[in-house]
Amino acid sequence: MTAKAKKDKRRRQKTGLNRSILDVGFGMLRSAIKYKVEEAGGFFVEVPAQKVKPSQTCPQCLAQKKKELSERIHCCEQCGYTSDRDVASALVCINYVKGLGTSLLDVDDSSSTVKTRKSTGSLQQLGQAKRQKPRT
Repeated sequence: MTAKAKKDKRRRQKTGLNRSILDVGFGMLRSAIKYKVEEAGGFFVEVPAQKVKPSQTCPQCLAQKKKELSERIHCCEQCGYTSDRDVASALVCINYVKGLGTSLLDVDDSSSTVKTRKSTGSLQQLGQAKRQKPRT
């Protein structure tokens, strides 16, 4: 849907539509992931990537080194740690969350959904469960 518009009179309209789709898409994906994680009883923690810089940070010694996108292997010059770049980035994110420690217990729980249900189902099933009258 976001292919480049051809040279015709609707080019500006297509460009605006593409921009709107790309603006909304990632926010909706984040909301859906957060909803499913919380529905399953977990915590959703968003790592601030611009602050933490997970792809440029060593998970062992936390030394940062700017890398090109073509560098797929993380080799730390400080401590000698070597790993796949994506694995090292994931470990940095996990270490960030572990560093939060007990503050995870203070996660903002502004959701109005019931937390006792652990099964995740389709949105249609969820809607049917919400429409049922409570048994007294």
